[in-house]
Amino acid sequence: MSDRADTRPEADLPSQLVGFLEQPRVAVIGTVRRDGTPATTACWYDLQDGRLLITMYADAHRLPNIRHNPHVALTILGEDPYQHVSLSGRVAEMWEDPDLKVMDRLSMRYTGEPWPERKPCVSALVAIDRWHTYGLLSESSDYSPAKRSS
Repeated sequence: MSDRADTRPEADLPSQLVGFLEQPRVAVIGTVRRDGTPATTACWYDLQDGRLLITMYADAHRLPNIRHNPHVALTILGEDPYQHVSLSGRVAEMWEDPDLKVMDRLSMRYTGEPWPERKPCVSALVAIDRWHTYGLLSESSDYSPAKRSS
């Protein structure tokens, strides 16, 4: 992972999933610790040019996880938790965000107010490689086609 955007092709999302993701929904991000064990935490996100925009405090525990292994997974829940989309991919771009531009953007999306706690952040774009839904496109599970291996 570098500070440049990764330009490899990404999974195409059906328009119904894009519409679902455009709503401010509860998300859980999974990262991999240095010892190989998984770690999850709730997070805010937004879509930006087909990628997921996330942010975290510069001292967040997930930041070293992502720097060591950029592969992440997010599950975004609907009002009914049995309607959800799970996305996997990699952090393709990461940058320091001392002015909290992304945190404020996400806070406005979720709360309608700028983020009140002014601690330095690191923001990132996650390239979506694969997706899986339950109860959104059909009554059961739907999967993205495997376009490539990561």
